[in-house]
Amino acid sequence: MAEQLIYRCKLNEGIHARPAGHIERLCNTFRAEVFWKNFRTGITANAKSALALVGTDTLLNDLCEIAFCGEDEFDASLQLSDLMEKLLFLEEAVQEDSPITASPVPRTLRELHPACFHGTRICGGVAIARPLICQSISFAQLENQAPKEFLGEKEEILRFRAGINMLKKEKILRLENISGVERDIVEAHLSVINDITFSTQVEDNIHQHLNAYSAVVSAASVFSEILSRSASKYIRERVLDVMDITQQILMKIYAELVLPHSELRLTELTLLIADRLTPGKFLALDKSFLAGLVLSHTGKTSHTAILARSLGIPTITDLDDALLAGDTRQVMVLDGNLGLLIPAPDAAVLRYYESELAVSAVKQQQMLAKVSEPALTADGHRLEVLANIGSSAEVENIFRFGAEGIGLYRTEMAFMDRPQPPSEEELFWHYSKVLQRANGKPVIFRTIDIGGDKPVEYLNIPEEENPFLGYRAIRIYPEFIGLYRTQLAAILRASAEGNAKIMIPMIASVEEVIWCRSVLEEVKAELKLRALPFNDAIEMGVMLEVPSVLFAITEIARHADFFSVGSNDLTQYLFAADRGNTRVEKVYDHYSPAFLRALKFAVDGVHREGRWIGICGELAADPLLLPVLAGLGFDELSMSASAIPAIKNDISGLSLVKCRSLVAKVLAAGNSSEVKSLLISPDVAVDIPRAILTHDCILHNVAAGSRNEVIKTLTDNLWLQGRTANREKLAEDIWKREDSFPTAVGFGFAIPHTKSDFISHSTISIAKLQESVQWAEQSVNIVIMLTIRKDSTDNDHMKYFSRLARKIMNEDFRNEISRSETASEIYKAVSQAIDVEF
Repeated sequence: MAEQLIYRCKLNEGIHARPAGHIERLCNTFRAEVFWKNFRTGITANAKSALALVGTDTLLNDLCEIAFCGEDEFDASLQLSDLMEKLLFLEEAVQEDSPITASPVPRTLRELHPACFHGTRICGGVAIARPLICQSISFAQLENQAPKEFLGEKEEILRFRAGINMLKKEKILRLENISGVERDIVEAHLSVINDITFSTQVEDNIHQHLNAYSAVVSAASVFSEILSRSASKYIRERVLDVMDITQQILMKIYAELVLPHSELRLTELTLLIADRLTPGKFLALDKSFLAGLVLSHTGKTSHTAILARSLGIPTITDLDDALLAGDTRQVMVLDGNLGLLIPAPDAAVLRYYESELAVSAVKQQQMLAKVSEPALTADGHRLEVLANIGSSAEVENIFRFGAEGIGLYRTEMAFMDRPQPPSEEELFWHYSKVLQRANGKPVIFRTIDIGGDKPVEYLNIPEEENPFLGYRAIRIYPEFIGLYRTQLAAILRASAEGNAKIMIPMIASVEEVIWCRSVLEEVKAELKLRALPFNDAIEMGVMLEVPSVLFAITEIARHADFFSVGSNDLTQYLFAADRGNTRVEKVYDHYSPAFLRALKFAVDGVHREGRWIGICGELAADPLLLPVLAGLGFDELSMSASAIPAIKNDISGLSLVKCRSLVAKVLAAGNSSEVKSLLISPDVAVDIPRAILTHDCILHNVAAGSRNEVIKTLTDNLWLQGRTANREKLAEDIWKREDSFPTAVGFGFAIPHTKSDFISHSTISIAKLQESVQWAEQSVNIVIMLTIRKDSTDNDHMKYFSRLARKIMNEDFRNEISRSETASEIYKAVSQAIDVEF
């Protein structure tokens, strides 16, 4: 009797190209036939064909039957069952961050009334460049380019196979030199190239007297039609990958063939506008000339969009096809942050975005200039900021972002996707390289977290109904003691090369820690017998992700040197809410007072025992929660490397005393909404007195074309000077006053002013303009802007305004400002006028 499996799809995006490729590659190692039936769609497919699998339109929660027929059917069913559980982890491992929701359009841009198209944000950033319009080719257009000759069935099949093999070798060779998103995409394309159903269909078409060209196009067109009928947009977007591979195959078969739009050459900074841009064409572009991307139909989950996001190229999608007939001579503006394309910006809009680019570049330079310095709050409290990594290949880049070490090295990837476990020597080599590159900075190796939710073939761990709460991590170590001891030996030996630490995942009780400590000591003894060097004082810590640890800190601290909160898992275990399940995403809540109280309980408990505690996961890089984490007393934050410069910059402006005061309010809050309200504009900046008037807030010879531009220039400068964390909101507050009563006071002067939650230090900003601007009904060339903290008294607010207004009535004062040629001269005149010491 044939073997059967019943599988309910657990993948959010269903069985698309990547998981289908994994299934296809495994099934092609069996002699048994494997058939996949989706009960919802009624479609049955050969599981040895990735394209056929995707064509079953298997979506999240679909129930499927997998049937095996052949001499190795039993073994095939066991291995495929293991893979189906493993797929969930493999998809999480390659999943990119979701595109961030576009920000509201700021008032200073709304004032310009730009004619724009609204799209969906893929990757933030601003691009100003002339466009290049790229329209895709259809399968019908491809067929129209088909050569007419037919060399006979045998010759055409040989021609097709030769082309496929050439492309396959090229892709395999490329895999040796790429990683990350690009590697995932090339592997998905290889699955199409190797697809048995596709090749069979092409050869059947040749037997029907189609030449190799038409046979390939016809087969690809059939599969694309199947994919395009899917209920999942994610799967429909795989049509682009089929078209990509089709064109690549044709180019290999017919080397002399020149397809329409087959090559895109960028010779200057360019904004590329395309309806459907294939990954292959994107990868072939010279990125040094690619300012930004507008993908009118290529969705956010397409491989092209994922590649653009991984490279940080400003990109938006879901725009009108009318853009494809745009004027390529006109410079356009792409605002990836807001999800906007401005096809015909006027001079004011161009100045706005040129200013945005310049200001952002200065801010980035400010942050990068400080990344090598220790993370210290403004009142001198030390917080270590480290990076999370998943492979040794990532180490090269993390330290240039300012990482002070590696707070979480996920070691399990080296144990997966292979027929047998790595050897001690292999692990030792990898770990040593990481420690050598860290150059004395700490590297925390989290021991293997595999099992129920991340199975590996050679362990043969049975399928579990709830693998996230099942047999995984520390829980499998006693059974697979050899695997655990091998890894410990490799870490210990590598510790002779640098500052290594060991961290055990999924700890739930003190007994588990005692056992881990005893095994560690045994492995140390063995290494001494082998006369191999290691750090005998290496620290061993535990992950705090299971809530039971909160109530066993005292006992565990006797055997562990440190604790690290796994914020993602602790949240989902505390609320019993799977973080990957969109139906319960509202329950999974980092801002809940209950969760934050649990963190407080953990930090206080660990510190009472004289141990240090860190936190890793997405929470550590949340700028809203940063003052809370500092105020709670965490010693270390570990996050993705790209988030480190901004987090270290934010830490430098914090007052630990005020952060602790904020924590008290947060912990007393009644719900998440109250917590978020407290975090929107918290008073956490250090109370280091800053003069209300300083040279760096006086701008001389400013080129501005409008009142709006002046306000933006001054609020941008306040952001660069560290006096506001939200320049857009501050500008909104300035404009509220202008809307009710314009602040031009005559004689070419204006005094815009506000009391705002979004200014951390009350400031007088001054701009002397190159040319006068219209300020409501008056012409203005001197602007003195007052931004006063909301908690200042009315007397403070009006005192400076009234003094300035009176002084402006004095002709000598006006002449002194008008004749000034430097910011210092303006500073001297104004400081005397308002009785500020200078």
